[in-house]
Amino acid sequence: MSTDRDFYETAYHFDEDVVGAGEHRLWRAMRYLEPLAGTAFLDLGSGVGWAARLANERGRVGVAVGVDFAFRALRLGADSIPGVARVQGDGTRLPFRDGSFDRVLSFGSIEHFPDVAAGVRELARVMTPQGRAVVVVPNFYVRTEQPSELRLGHRNWSRLFADGGLRVVRTDADRGPAVFRDRRPARVVFRAGAKLLSVVPGMQYQFIFVLTRQHVPARLMT
Repeated sequence: MSTDRDFYETAYHFDEDVVGAGEHRLWRAMRYLEPLAGTAFLDLGSGVGWAARLANERGRVGVAVGVDFAFRALRLGADSIPGVARVQGDGTRLPFRDGSFDRVLSFGSIEHFPDVAAGVRELARVMTPQGRAVVVVPNFYVRTEQPSELRLGHRNWSRLFADGGLRVVRTDADRGPAVFRDRRPARVVFRAGAKLLSVVPGMQYQFIFVLTRQHVPARLMT
């Protein structure tokens, strides 16, 4: 855990994230949380806070909260991206009451938790009974520089969510960041290859899972 924290407090690219939001990619996932207006929204593993900002400005939520365990992310976000409520916290032990949020987003974050199964259970716990979550997670072949990273195929991700008390109601594909997001040759080559591979069924770069709590009748999702 200390190694992970050191990485996020010193080496992770939060400074780049402040400059570029990737709003189109974020909103493509967040649209599955609509209607957002008036809801309580949680960005789980929020980084610098762009998703919570989008939820406020485009989604017109009642309240938007970003939670992250990296002080550096929260500090950089507070300096550059106003209008977001930020909480420092551990995603495997969230500092919120049961049923606190109508909408929850985890975009490229929960797979890096030290205990992903615990993170899924916490996500389910803080959702309202009729709440909805969108979780964006990598396919089995995707690798980043981050120290902890769970990579699974669609079936195993679905099983993990079910074990944590969530039901998959829809899946879509996220084709990943722009090829030239940065100029590191190895990453450019990987991203270009992943874009091509993602057109093959089951080989999407990342999965967009739309989730509810298991006991909620399907009619409540209409």
